[in-house]
Amino acid sequence: MRGSSGSMPLSSGGTGDLISAETWIDTPADSARALPGSTEWINRTRSPRRSAGPSRRTAASESGVSETHGVLILVGVTVILAVLVLLMLLAMIPSWSWAEPAQPPIIITGVSHHSAITGKMTYASRVTLLNNGSTVYENDCLKAVFYVNGQKVCIVQTLNGYLFIPSHHYGVKTIGGAGCRTEYWNPGERIDIDLTDTTLYPGAKVCVEIIDKRDGKVISKDAVRA
Repeated sequence: MRGSSGSMPLSSGGTGDLISAETWIDTPADSARALPGSTEWINRTRSPRRSAGPSRRTAASESGVSETHGVLILVGVTVILAVLVLLMLLAMIPSWSWAEPAQPPIIITGVSHHSAITGKMTYASRVTLLNNGSTVYENDCLKAVFYVNGQKVCIVQTLNGYLFIPSHHYGVKTIGGAGCRTEYWNPGERIDIDLTDTTLYPGAKVCVEIIDKRDGKVISKDAVRA
């Protein structure tokens, strides 16, 4: 036991039990109050309590931030997956399904019901055909078959302008244009076929088939509203 000049751990007063090394006594009065089991001894040996408030608030804040981050990550992953699925679906759709159907190689570009001289309505029934492809045709090897609302109305036996004159061309008055002036119908050239008046009329569905006379195959088919 040390006096007022110092302090050291005290014995329990003969009982054989030592006071905790954390207990120090400065005066005899303090020694009496600091006996094991006394309130003074308990207060000196008890660890100071820490305030739980700030720690709990900090833990709650960190938990809230973690939940927010988790939600943001989940949303981001969902958006990325949705984009990937969309790209996969788009890749499965054939590119040709987005485009308009290809035009036939020979098309009808116009149907006129008016007189080429007076401009008056005469139901002139004049049809313009265009070589819309990239093939050069021998025009004498071709014939044109015209239909109105599904009914065959006339046949042009040759698309060569010179050979057309001596041919039998019932229902057809004349043909003309760059495509029939030589023996070849080149891409971008037109042929004007003037059918008998009243053969065609406004609102009728006009269809033309271009047939290769050598094998009888239809090489082009087009239809328009007159």
